[in-house]
Amino acid sequence: MAKHKTNFITQTSRFSWLAMTGLFLGFGVLAAVPGIAYSGDWRDVFSPYAGWYLLYCLIVALLLATLTAWQKYRQFDKPLRELSAAAEKVAGGDYSVYLQPVHRPEKYDYLDAMFANFNTMVAELNSIETLRSDFVANVSHEFKRPLAVIKSYTEVLQQGDLDDATHAEYLQTINTAATDLAELVANILRLNKLETQVSEPKRVAFDLVEQLTQVIFASDPMLEAHALNLDVEMPERLAMIGDPELLKVVWNNLLANAIKFTPDYGQIKLSVSEQVNHVTVSITDSGAGMDQQTQAHMFQKFFQGDSSHKAMGNGLGLAMVAQILKLVHGQITVTSAVNQGSTFTIRLPR
Repeated sequence: MAKHKTNFITQTSRFSWLAMTGLFLGFGVLAAVPGIAYSGDWRDVFSPYAGWYLLYCLIVALLLATLTAWQKYRQFDKPLRELSAAAEKVAGGDYSVYLQPVHRPEKYDYLDAMFANFNTMVAELNSIETLRSDFVANVSHEFKRPLAVIKSYTEVLQQGDLDDATHAEYLQTINTAATDLAELVANILRLNKLETQVSEPKRVAFDLVEQLTQVIFASDPMLEAHALNLDVEMPERLAMIGDPELLKVVWNNLLANAIKFTPDYGQIKLSVSEQVNHVTVSITDSGAGMDQQTQAHMFQKFFQGDSSHKAMGNGLGLAMVAQILKLVHGQITVTSAVNQGSTFTIRLPR
């Protein structure tokens, strides 16, 4: 395919050069017509002078055609050939392509703008391909863990010779792994739905305080299991217009995240404040905190900064939070330092 393209381009350039040669030669002959027309003797047309004149016109036409063809090749054909070759590489999956500008910055024209846009497009494609590859690798890794647990414990159960207590314990372990696997699949599907959502979120009236209270009650078993103290500062009610279903996912994930990273007997604080045009919700934990590198990647899919807590999640919660807040035009900021806990602050338009 590439060979056919090269032959076509070469033939086109050769045809262009011949066409320009003929054009310039034609101009030279036309320039001689008035002299011939007003000549007193038509035999001058066939004189040696006319032959030399035609030869002169041919030489000049060849020189002008060559010069013009070279200028055309240097300014137009060569850059477009480079663009065509680069596009062919990108189509083949090579995203390392980069096109240098044709002119100096002070002389940029449409070709340079085209090259810059092409480079931007390739960079975006490379980023998308990297994300896709990482996503597939992460999904495969996350699936392996619960499947390996289910497989190994099932093999032990098949061997028999287990007392009732051990048998029940192994069944519970398998059930937990299956639940984790189901939750992983559900979160992947939910995140994919959020990322591909084209319709606007719902806008209905609801009480934010009532919703947060329900989330807190649902989290009571986890709070009690780790002997955590939850300090709540909220008004009696707070009317809002928004999508309560999406926001409930945000509160569930952020509170679960705070419980996950707060040590036993630790402190968690949830506060709500209202302003004229927005509402602020803050959730603070007394956990180990995060360094700057962890904070820079914390909203990426499957990212888990603290490896000691990997068994307690799949790294999709904060990615969903970020995507939901993007959909509802909200903002999230994180304040954290190592050994000083973390504060997640969400700002929502009213």
